[in-house]
Amino acid sequence: MRRRPRSLLVPAVLLAGLTLGAAGAALVVAPPEAHAAVSILMSLDELCGFSTRIVVGEPVERESRWEQVAGGRRIVTYTRLVVEETIAGEPSGEIWVRTLGGKVDKIGQHVAGEATFKLGERSVVFLERAGDATVVTGMAQGHYRIVAEQGEPVLRPSPDGGTLLPRRGPAIAAREVLVGSRLPKATDLIREAWKRRGAK
Repeated sequence: MRRRPRSLLVPAVLLAGLTLGAAGAALVVAPPEAHAAVSILMSLDELCGFSTRIVVGEPVERESRWEQVAGGRRIVTYTRLVVEETIAGEPSGEIWVRTLGGKVDKIGQHVAGEATFKLGERSVVFLERAGDATVVTGMAQGHYRIVAEQGEPVLRPSPDGGTLLPRRGPAIAAREVLVGSRLPKATDLIREAWKRRGAK
């Protein structure tokens, strides 16, 4: 598997501990860690090149827990995606996808720039392996919500993309290509990029 050049993606974390007050309001308590969420925009070819599979899936279940991630103890969330269509890679009926952040008991952690799944909302997801887990390629850059616009399924970005820096060079960012595209067109573009990946 190709390793992502460090210049393409700066891991972006904004973690804040949350606790619930008597009235149920969220109160921020000493955040354990805070970093700027800064990533360089990835091209569609790069997203495909780093991914092991790309699917249209619907999140139907999630659970959060503490895990050791990147040398520290973090809250992570596992979301079960029911796969409607495999655009590229090995087919599967469902996949558990790990994202950083979530809530365990009264403690919450938010990771800026991470993909955010909403239960019941279909999306196109670029996936890769990270150790034993399946994660979203490029964090939020590899997650595109599918919304109905004038009766057509259209791709929209993940809710929290963090700060995205412009690309250098001739390649166009995947977001510029995919966001606003109808699902059939986006699927064709992704499959074409996947074929180029195999030709290299």
